[in-house]
Amino acid sequence: MPAVPIEGSRFLVTGGSGFVGSHVVDELVGADAKEVVVFDKVVRGENLEQAARVGSVTVVEGDVTDREALAAAAAGVDGVFHLAVLPIGPSEADPRLALDVNVVGTFNVIEAAQQAGARKVVYSSASSVYGDTNETMDESHPLEARSMYGASKIAGEYFLRAFREIHGLDFVTLRYMNVYGPRQEGGLIVSVLRRIESGQPPVIQGDGSASFDFVHVADVARLNVAAMISDVSGEAFNVGSGGEASVREVVEQLIQLTGSELEPEYDLEAKVLMARRVGKNEKAVQVLGWTPERDLDTGLAEVIAFERARERV
Repeated sequence: MPAVPIEGSRFLVTGGSGFVGSHVVDELVGADAKEVVVFDKVVRGENLEQAARVGSVTVVEGDVTDREALAAAAAGVDGVFHLAVLPIGPSEADPRLALDVNVVGTFNVIEAAQQAGARKVVYSSASSVYGDTNETMDESHPLEARSMYGASKIAGEYFLRAFREIHGLDFVTLRYMNVYGPRQEGGLIVSVLRRIESGQPPVIQGDGSASFDFVHVADVARLNVAAMISDVSGEAFNVGSGGEASVREVVEQLIQLTGSELEPEYDLEAKVLMARRVGKNEKAVQVLGWTPERDLDTGLAEVIAFERARERV
C-alpha cells in the first residue's frame, strides 16, 4: 500500500531545517511521528526549535552529494520528504553545482530511500518545470523548462518514475507555485517587506503587472503530509492557493498592512523574467483531500508579525 501513516513512523526530511522543510517537520511532529531525521547541509537550528520541544527530531549535518551520509540518515525510515535543493538563482549562476545538488543529489536521495526500504518519497518539485507560459497550468501541461533549475527538477521527477518502475518505490511529486510565509529568507515578499520596515520605498521591477499564485508555507507543509498518508503513487500535483495576485497588488497590500505611507518605485528598464505563473490546484484538492486555508491577507500579516518579532530578539 502506498499510504504511510505519520503516527508511529520514522521519516527523513532532506533540507529539513530550511523554509519549507522546517514547516514539514512541524507537521510531522504535530501528527505524532515516531522520529524525524533532518538532513541538511546548513542547519538552521532556530527553525527547528518548536518541533524539537514537542517531538523526537534528530539533526544530521550532511550534503545530498554524500551517498554514505545519506544512507546512514535514511536507515530504518518509513518515508522520505526530499526538499534539499540549490535554489533557482544559484542554479542559474552555477549550472554545474545545480547538476551536482539537484540532479545527482536527488538521485542519491531516491537511491538511499530505496535501499533503506522506505515505502514512499514525497518530492518537492517546482512550477519551473512548465517553463514560461501565460496559461493557467494543470498537471498535464507540457514540461518545457527553460532554466537549469527547472531542468534539474524534471530530472528528479523522471528518476522517481524509473525507481517506481524498477524497484516499486512509491512516490508523489509536488510542483510548488510561489511559496511564502514565516522563516522565508528570500523572495519578493520578504525583500519588499524588509525595505518597507527600514523606511525605504519598495522597488518594483517593470510595471508590476507580473502575477503569480502565492501559496502559504503552512498549506504546503500540510499537503506534503497529505501526499505521504494518501493511497496515491506515481502522480504529480500542483501546489497553489487557487488565487492570483500581481506584484503591484502584493506590494500595495504590504504597504497597507504595515501602516506605511511609502510609495513604491518602478524600475521600468528592469528585465522581468516572466509575466505570469499560475497553476490549477484542483487535482490536489480532489485527489488528496487538501484545501489551502490561508488567504493572502492573513498570510502576509503572519509574515509581518514574524519579521517584527525576529527584529525584537
